[in-house]
Amino acid sequence: MKLVSGMLLIVTLLISAQPSLVDAATNKQISNRISHAKELLGKSYKHSAVRKTERADNIAEFVNKSTKNLLPKSQKKVSREIANAIMHESEHYGFDPIFLMAVIQNESSFNPKMKGSAGEIGLMQIKPDTAEWIAKTYKLEYKGAESLYNPAINIRIGAAFMNKLRNQFASKSGLYLSAYNAGAKKVRMMVSEKNTPKAYAMAVMKRYFAIYSALGTETGTQSERADLAFANVRNITAKIARN
Repeated sequence: MKLVSGMLLIVTLLISAQPSLVDAATNKQISNRISHAKELLGKSYKHSAVRKTERADNIAEFVNKSTKNLLPKSQKKVSREIANAIMHESEHYGFDPIFLMAVIQNESSFNPKMKGSAGEIGLMQIKPDTAEWIAKTYKLEYKGAESLYNPAINIRIGAAFMNKLRNQFASKSGLYLSAYNAGAKKVRMMVSEKNTPKAYAMAVMKRYFAIYSALGTETGTQSERADLAFANVRNITAKIARN
């Protein structure tokens, strides 16, 4: 009995000394977030609000609380599902989750039921033909246009589409962001005519900074920071609408 107890104690100590899967995932998320932020901001990263958050290890909680705030009242019950999808796809493709939040806010104001004038659907405003193409390319679940109203499916396909554009434009964030909105062919044509598009990318990045300015606040709880992110995004959105 003593021998068995001793062996169990040794095994327990060995297991506790190893980093958990949760810790490993968290480290990967932090690495992805900072690497992508540097890709997005270039030389501006050094003096940005993002740099102040390099040591933040509770992004998932902030994303969850901020997502709940940003969603329409009727959709708050799916906030956890949406936040989980944002975190999962960000980790999968090496995106900053705050970036995906900014894209979603810019595209649909976090309304899963949004339908655009050109047939775009859901949180990331995906067209059904684009969804079908991306789903086949990445072997993702897609059961027709109606499935794009499912937040997890929409974010999964939207993130994959953004990743494809990122690869096509050699990780040049201004270009792959613009291509997400206008299409890759049009962006290439505009670049060839020395008329590089900027408006859409700037609109997304303003929301990105608005969220980060709240996350980087040195005081307040996560809930209070999420409230500030909500206020910042709404203020930025109103300013963009007026211009």
